[in-house]
Amino acid sequence: MNAVENQVRELVKVELAAANEKFPPFHSAHEGWAVLKEEVEELETEAEMAASTLTEAWVFIKDNDQAAKDEIKWLWQYAINAACEAIQVAAMCQKFLDMEDKQ
Repeated sequence: MNAVENQVRELVKVELAAANEKFPPFHSAHEGWAVLKEEVEELETEAEMAASTLTEAWVFIKDNDQAAKDEIKWLWQYAINAACEAIQVAAMCQKFLDMEDKQ
């Protein structure tokens, strides 16, 4: 995990800068919480899809079915999606903290 942590922190900064250019600061803690909730739900969806796909891959693997490879390709994509969503969550956490620091 430590091999990419610094790069992930940089990606969070990039995501935050892009979000700040597109959207104003949160108007309240309530708004910030709502945005965080939405982002976490999107992360959960990707993680659930990854878990489901892994289960499906196992069914194919036990049957020595080559379809397992397709499931692993989907799992790869869900993992990428989840990583992007996690970066968005971290960026929105920082946006929330930045709002709190200015109040």
